[in-house]
This record gives sequence, structure tokens and C-alpha cells, in this order.
Amino acid sequence: MDREGLSKIKRAEFLARLEALERLIVEQEARIASRHARGWDSKESERRLELLRESHRLYQSALMHLLGGDFGAGDGDT
Repeated sequence: MDREGLSKIKRAEFLARLEALERLIVEQEARIASRHARGWDSKESERRLELLRESHRLYQSALMHLLGGDFGAGDGDT
């Protein structure tokens, strides 16, 4: 496999990881909303959500740096 092929695989892997983090964030937001609706304490859930968001921001920033800010190019999604 040539260098360009590996680059495409890496980009796809990075995008898949970002999408997985995005799904986890949405799921955690739903958990928090559910806990709030029941009047339950959600401090731990909110802390986890912030960790997920920070991980997403850091991962996205690293990808932009590593791939020149063009990590969505060529896939039509981002």
C-alpha cells in the first residue's frame, strides 16, 4: 500500500473516532436530561460530559494540526 492509501485510511480512522466521541456526547446529554427530568443529581454525569467534550476538542485540534485542517476533505461528510 502506498503512502496516499495509508493517509486515506488514517483519515477515515480519525473521522470514525471523532464520530464515536460525538455519539457518546449526545448519549451523555440525553442521560443528563433524563436525570434532570426526574429531579436526580447529575453532577457526575455532567463531569463526564465535560470530559467527553474536552476529549473531542483536543482530538479535533490534534487532527487539524496533523492533517493540515483538512481532515474532512475527500469524504463528503465534514
